[in-house]
This record gives sequence, structure tokens and C-alpha cells, in this order.
Amino acid sequence: MMKGFRPGELYPITSSRNLAGLTHVELARIFLTAGIRFFQVREKELEDGPLLDILQQIRNLCADFGAQFIVNDRVDLALASQARGVHLGQTDLPVAFARGVLGEDAVIGITTHSQDQFRRALEEPVDYIACGPVYSTTSKTSQYDPLGQDFVSWARAQTSLPIVAIGGITIARAGEVWSAGADSIAVISGIVDAVVPDEAIRSYMEQRPQ
Repeated sequence: MMKGFRPGELYPITSSRNLAGLTHVELARIFLTAGIRFFQVREKELEDGPLLDILQQIRNLCADFGAQFIVNDRVDLALASQARGVHLGQTDLPVAFARGVLGEDAVIGITTHSQDQFRRALEEPVDYIACGPVYSTTSKTSQYDPLGQDFVSWARAQTSLPIVAIGGITIARAGEVWSAGADSIAVISGIVDAVVPDEAIRSYMEQRPQ
């Protein structure tokens, strides 16, 4: 595990399905230029070769900015692209397997959707735990009901690990989710579908409790 790892307060996630048709690389550049230094690349449809090329381009971009990125789901491509780590869902490869492949210094996070899943995640060698969806979201299909900000507060009381809240967190709701105890807010559509994504990043950050 990456001792002392903390994600940024805002944790953007790339998606090639966005209103402006921006590529993962274009989104990564926007994130980095706006001051983001840790983000996730999420791609469910591309074949391995083209996706690896994209990840290598993003790795080079991150090197220029002194930043880090992780890959959604794909332990193999995280390793091949020299990403900082991987983010896993409940049906992805086991955390212990990913840790064995990527090593102790990799950043590994996992999404949880219930108290039982969260408690099990506490027994895994993860660097942060995501909770979601906090609110209803159109960014990804989910069989899980929204958890609400009370779940974030409950999760905060269970561990000192970083808590990442995800799912339907608009600019208007960001402040209350941070106040509920989230260390970081993960956002997809609220940023990638914005008319000006870097302005959306700034607007989110302005909602941080003082």
C-alpha cells in the first residue's frame, strides 16, 4: 500500500462519452492545466492496443506536470502503461491479486455500494475506498440505489483511509458532500460534459468548506 497516499480533493475521471467529443488525452490535458494532479482514466469499449497507446500518451503528459493517473478496472494496462495504479469495482479482479501484480507502491482504490462492501474493503490492501452512487447519476449504469451523504458520514467514522465520494455530485452538492466527511469527490459528467471543463473544475473547488 502507498503509505500516506491522499487523493486530491477533486478527483476527475475521463470519459470518451462526453458532449464535446473530447478524447481521453484532451481531457487529461484540461485536467492537468487546471491544476489537477491525480485523476482516473475510464474506458470500457476500446480494444487493448488503442487504449494502451492513449494511456502511454497520458503518462507522458503527467510526467510533464508532475502528476499521476490511475486506470479504471484494467490491472494489465495499468502495469503496461506505468500508471500509478488501478481503480477496481466489485466485479473486477481481487484487490490482493492487483496488489501482487502492481506492487506495494501502486495506488489501488475500490468502489463500494453498501455497508457490507465497505467493511470488506477495510480488510483489503487498498489505499482509498470510494462510496457511491451518493446521488442518482447518468454517467454509469448502476444497480445500486443512491446512498446519500449520510453514508459518507458513516464511512468517514469507520476508517482513517481516504474516502472518495462518487455519483451524481453536482457543483451545487459538492460542499455538502465534503462537509459530510469525504476527502475527495470523484466527478465524471459534471466536468467532462461541461461547456468549459476547466471552469467546471474551478467551480467545484470553490465549493470546498473553508
